[in-house]
Amino acid sequence: WSWADALFMAPPVYAALSKMTKDPKYVTFMQKEFEECTDSLYDRNEHLYYRDCSKRVLREPNGAKQFWARGNGWVLAAFPLILENLPEEYLKRDYYIRLYKEMAARILQTQDAQGSWHASLLDPVSYPSPETSATGFIVYALAYGVNEGLLDKATFLPVIQKGWNALV
Repeated sequence: WSWADALFMAPPVYAALSKMTKDPKYVTFMQKEFEECTDSLYDRNEHLYYRDCSKRVLREPNGAKQFWARGNGWVLAAFPLILENLPEEYLKRDYYIRLYKEMAARILQTQDAQGSWHASLLDPVSYPSPETSATGFIVYALAYGVNEGLLDKATFLPVIQKGWNALV
């Protein structure tokens, strides 16, 4: 898994397979691959994922690091799908919750005044049109966190509502 979108595409399937078959080998594989991908693409200071390794060195016109909104939306939306299938007692469950909360806190700082996110999370001026697919993924992921008690309702509900209104 060498690009951010893969974290939406593969890990939820492996978590679900493990749950359905009651075979931990799928979650073991998922964990190894997820951590490997995260180690190479997750910026621990920005709490965002690069699209792929080639993007780590790129900068936006404003000098900010290049973080693709849709890719980060896909990653953020993967956490609910993974967490729904991981057993509560799974030893690495907190790993996913920690990453999810870090990303959620950071992503809310990048929402525009109208409620959307833009193709570039840290340089929305360079891509002024709203990125609706990213906004949809992010709204879904944040709503899951509020509904499951993982995210503070008072902080995140206004962001979710603003994002939903922008989509509508």
